[in-house]
Amino acid sequence: MRFFAQTLFAIAVLVFGFMLGIRYERRVGSLNEIHTLVQVQKNKISEMRQDNVRLRTMVLLHEFLDRARLRLPRSTVDDIASSIYQASNRYDVPPEMILAVIQTESAFDVNALSDKGAIGLMQIMPSTAQEIAQELGKHWTGDSLLRDPSANIEMGTYYLTKLIAQFDNLAVALAAYNHGPGRINQLADAKENLPMGYTQKVLSNLTYAP
Repeated sequence: MRFFAQTLFAIAVLVFGFMLGIRYERRVGSLNEIHTLVQVQKNKISEMRQDNVRLRTMVLLHEFLDRARLRLPRSTVDDIASSIYQASNRYDVPPEMILAVIQTESAFDVNALSDKGAIGLMQIMPSTAQEIAQELGKHWTGDSLLRDPSANIEMGTYYLTKLIAQFDNLAVALAAYNHGPGRINQLADAKENLPMGYTQKVLSNLTYAP
Protein backbone atom coordinates (compact mmCIF):
# COMPACT_ATOMS: atom_id res chain seq x y z
CA MET A 1 0.00 0.00 0.00
CA ARG A 2 2.82 2.31 0.90
CA PHE A 3 4.60 1.47 -2.35
CA PHE A 4 1.38 2.20 -4.28
CA ALA A 5 1.04 5.58 -2.56
CA GLN A 6 4.66 6.43 -3.29
CA THR A 7 4.15 5.46 -6.95
CA LEU A 8 1.06 7.66 -7.23
CA PHE A 9 2.96 10.52 -5.63
CA ALA A 10 5.85 10.09 -8.05
CA ILE A 11 3.46 10.03 -11.01
CA ALA A 12 1.73 13.15 -9.72
CA VAL A 13 5.07 14.92 -9.41
CA LEU A 14 5.98 13.92 -12.95
CA VAL A 15 2.63 15.08 -14.31
CA PHE A 16 2.90 18.34 -12.41
CA GLY A 17 6.44 18.85 -13.67
CA PHE A 18 5.35 18.04 -17.21
CA MET A 19 2.48 20.56 -17.06
CA LEU A 20 4.82 23.14 -15.55
CA GLY A 21 7.26 22.52 -18.39
CA ILE A 22 4.54 23.04 -20.99
CA ARG A 23 3.48 26.28 -19.37
CA TYR A 24 7.10 27.42 -19.21
CA GLU A 25 7.66 26.62 -22.88
CA ARG A 26 4.49 28.48 -23.81
CA ARG A 27 5.60 31.43 -21.75
CA VAL A 28 9.07 31.43 -23.28
CA GLY A 29 7.51 31.13 -26.72
CA SER A 30 5.20 34.03 -25.96
CA LEU A 31 8.06 36.19 -24.64
CA ASN A 32 10.12 35.40 -27.72
CA GLU A 33 7.20 36.39 -29.93
CA ILE A 34 6.79 39.65 -28.03
CA HIS A 35 10.52 40.35 -28.28
CA THR A 36 10.44 39.69 -32.02
CA LEU A 37 7.40 41.95 -32.40
CA VAL A 38 9.07 44.74 -30.46
CA GLN A 39 12.22 44.43 -32.55
CA VAL A 40 10.19 44.58 -35.77
CA GLN A 41 8.43 47.72 -34.56
CA LYS A 42 11.76 49.30 -33.58
CA ASN A 43 13.13 48.57 -37.04
CA LYS A 44 10.05 50.11 -38.65
CA ILE A 45 10.35 53.23 -36.50
CA SER A 46 14.04 53.51 -37.39
CA GLU A 47 13.24 53.18 -41.10
CA MET A 48 10.52 55.83 -40.80
CA ARG A 49 12.94 58.21 -39.11
CA GLN A 50 15.53 57.63 -41.83
CA ASP A 51 12.91 58.20 -44.53
CA ASN A 52 11.87 61.40 -42.78
CA VAL A 53 15.47 62.70 -42.65
CA ARG A 54 16.00 61.70 -46.29
CA LEU A 55 12.84 63.55 -47.35
CA ARG A 56 13.69 66.56 -45.19
CA THR A 57 17.17 66.73 -46.74
CA MET A 58 15.64 66.83 -50.21
CA VAL A 59 13.21 69.58 -49.18
CA LEU A 60 16.03 71.59 -47.60
CA LEU A 61 18.15 71.28 -50.73
CA HIS A 62 15.31 72.54 -52.91
CA GLU A 63 14.78 75.46 -50.52
CA PHE A 64 18.47 76.38 -50.69
CA LEU A 65 18.46 76.14 -54.50
CA ASP A 66 15.27 78.20 -54.79
CA ARG A 67 16.65 80.88 -52.51
CA ALA A 68 19.81 81.05 -54.64
CA ARG A 69 17.65 80.93 -57.80
CA LEU A 70 19.56 77.93 -59.09
CA ARG A 71 18.25 75.26 -61.41
CA LEU A 72 20.19 72.00 -61.56
CA PRO A 73 19.48 68.78 -63.47
CA ARG A 74 17.23 66.48 -61.47
CA SER A 75 19.86 63.72 -61.46
CA THR A 76 22.38 66.16 -59.94
CA VAL A 77 19.90 67.30 -57.30
CA ASP A 78 19.09 63.69 -56.40
CA ASP A 79 22.79 62.84 -56.20
CA ILE A 80 23.56 65.82 -53.96
CA ALA A 81 20.59 65.16 -51.67
CA SER A 82 21.46 61.49 -51.30
CA SER A 83 25.11 62.32 -50.59
CA ILE A 84 24.18 64.91 -47.96
CA TYR A 85 21.79 62.48 -46.27
CA GLN A 86 24.42 59.74 -46.13
CA ALA A 87 27.16 62.06 -44.83
CA SER A 88 24.79 63.57 -42.26
CA ASN A 89 23.79 60.14 -41.04
CA ARG A 90 27.36 58.80 -40.98
CA TYR A 91 29.08 61.73 -39.27
CA ASP A 92 26.17 63.09 -37.22
CA VAL A 93 26.24 66.51 -38.84
CA PRO A 94 22.86 68.20 -39.50
CA PRO A 95 22.03 68.38 -43.22
CA GLU A 96 21.43 72.14 -42.77
CA MET A 97 25.08 72.60 -41.79
CA ILE A 98 26.35 70.67 -44.80
CA LEU A 99 24.05 72.66 -47.09
CA ALA A 100 25.17 75.97 -45.53
CA VAL A 101 28.83 75.10 -46.11
CA ILE A 102 28.16 74.04 -49.71
CA GLN A 103 26.23 77.23 -50.45
CA THR A 104 29.01 79.35 -48.96
CA GLU A 105 31.82 77.43 -50.64
CA SER A 106 30.57 76.71 -54.15
CA ALA A 107 26.94 77.81 -54.52
CA PHE A 108 26.23 74.18 -55.49
CA ASP A 109 28.63 74.14 -58.43
CA VAL A 110 29.86 70.55 -58.68
CA ASN A 111 32.85 71.64 -60.78
CA ALA A 112 33.73 74.75 -58.77
CA LEU A 113 37.45 75.60 -58.74
CA SER A 114 38.86 78.32 -56.50
CA ASP A 115 41.87 80.55 -57.21
CA LYS A 116 43.82 78.50 -54.66
CA GLY A 117 42.89 75.19 -56.26
CA ALA A 118 40.05 73.99 -54.00
CA ILE A 119 37.65 71.77 -55.91
CA GLY A 120 34.00 70.78 -55.88
CA LEU A 121 30.93 71.41 -53.78
CA MET A 122 32.70 71.72 -50.43
CA GLN A 123 35.86 73.24 -51.96
CA ILE A 124 38.50 70.84 -50.71
CA MET A 125 42.18 71.27 -51.53
CA PRO A 126 43.58 68.20 -53.33
CA SER A 127 46.41 67.84 -50.80
CA THR A 128 43.91 67.81 -47.93
CA ALA A 129 41.57 65.52 -49.84
CA GLN A 130 44.35 63.00 -50.44
CA GLU A 131 44.99 62.77 -46.69
CA ILE A 132 41.26 62.44 -45.98
CA ALA A 133 40.88 59.74 -48.63
CA GLN A 134 43.65 57.76 -46.96
CA GLU A 135 41.97 58.09 -43.54
CA LEU A 136 38.64 56.97 -45.00
CA GLY A 137 40.19 54.10 -46.91
CA LYS A 138 39.22 55.60 -50.26
CA HIS A 139 41.27 55.03 -53.39
CA TRP A 140 42.68 58.41 -54.38
CA THR A 141 42.21 58.96 -58.11
CA GLY A 142 43.22 62.60 -58.20
CA ASP A 143 41.27 65.82 -58.64
CA SER A 144 38.47 64.05 -60.52
CA LEU A 145 37.37 62.38 -57.28
CA LEU A 146 36.54 65.79 -55.83
CA ARG A 147 34.12 66.46 -58.68
CA ASP A 148 32.07 63.46 -57.62
CA PRO A 149 29.36 64.92 -55.30
CA SER A 150 29.22 61.80 -53.15
CA ALA A 151 32.98 61.67 -52.50
CA ASN A 152 33.30 65.44 -52.12
CA ILE A 153 30.46 65.75 -49.61
CA GLU A 154 31.62 62.75 -47.59
CA MET A 155 35.21 64.01 -47.40
CA GLY A 156 34.14 67.59 -46.67
CA THR A 157 31.76 66.54 -43.90
CA TYR A 158 34.34 64.20 -42.40
CA TYR A 159 36.94 66.99 -42.47
CA LEU A 160 34.53 69.38 -40.75
CA THR A 161 33.85 66.87 -37.96
CA LYS A 162 37.60 66.46 -37.46
CA LEU A 163 37.99 70.20 -37.07
CA ILE A 164 35.05 70.42 -34.67
CA ALA A 165 36.64 67.69 -32.55
CA GLN A 166 40.05 69.40 -32.74
CA PHE A 167 38.92 72.89 -31.75
CA ASP A 168 35.85 71.92 -29.71
CA ASN A 169 34.13 75.00 -31.09
CA LEU A 170 31.93 75.12 -34.19
CA ALA A 171 32.70 78.76 -35.05
CA VAL A 172 36.47 78.23 -34.83
CA ALA A 173 36.19 74.91 -36.70
CA LEU A 174 34.43 76.69 -39.56
CA ALA A 175 37.17 79.31 -39.64
CA ALA A 176 39.74 76.50 -39.77
CA TYR A 177 37.80 74.85 -42.60
CA ASN A 178 38.27 78.01 -44.64
CA HIS A 179 41.73 79.22 -43.56
CA GLY A 180 43.30 75.91 -42.54
CA PRO A 181 43.83 74.59 -39.01
CA GLY A 182 47.52 75.53 -39.06
CA ARG A 183 46.77 79.19 -39.71
CA ILE A 184 44.07 79.28 -37.02
CA ASN A 185 46.46 77.68 -34.50
CA GLN A 186 49.15 80.26 -35.33
CA LEU A 187 46.76 83.13 -34.76
CA ALA A 188 45.43 81.59 -31.55
CA ASP A 189 48.96 81.02 -30.21
CA ALA A 190 49.82 84.64 -31.01
CA LYS A 191 46.61 85.68 -29.26
CA GLU A 192 45.46 87.50 -32.37
CA ASN A 193 41.87 87.88 -33.47
CA LEU A 194 40.64 84.99 -35.58
CA PRO A 195 39.17 85.70 -39.02
CA MET A 196 35.46 84.96 -38.51
CA GLY A 197 34.01 86.37 -41.74
CA TYR A 198 33.61 82.93 -43.30
CA THR A 199 32.02 81.57 -40.14
CA GLN A 200 29.48 84.39 -40.20
CA LYS A 201 28.60 83.62 -43.82
CA VAL A 202 28.01 79.94 -43.08
CA LEU A 203 25.98 80.65 -39.96
CA SER A 204 23.99 83.24 -41.89
CA ASN A 205 23.10 80.64 -44.50
CA LEU A 206 22.30 78.24 -41.68
CA THR A 207 20.05 80.79 -39.99
CA TYR A 208 17.97 81.17 -43.10
CA ALA A 209 17.59 77.42 -43.53
CA PRO A 210 13.85 76.56 -43.53
